[in-house]
Amino acid sequence: MQIGNWMIYTDEHDTEHRVQLVGEDQADAANGLINWGSPLWRALLSAQLNDEVLWQRPAGDQLIEVIRIEPG
Repeated sequence: MQIGNWMIYTDEHDTEHRVQLVGEDQADAANGLINWGSPLWRALLSAQLNDEVLWQRPAGDQLIEVIRIEPG
């Protein structure tokens, strides 16, 4: 994953989510803009298409699957 890339993933309820890696000053989790310090970014850091990764969240761990990667 690189700064600017969009990662589209599904959660355990098959709900699709779209997030973009941005700099700290642009981060806005409510709008899908995450920075390098985010637990979600750490989960997606080395993920490739169709990978299932464990997102270690404060609210509890969640298994997510990367379904698309789009350039930013």
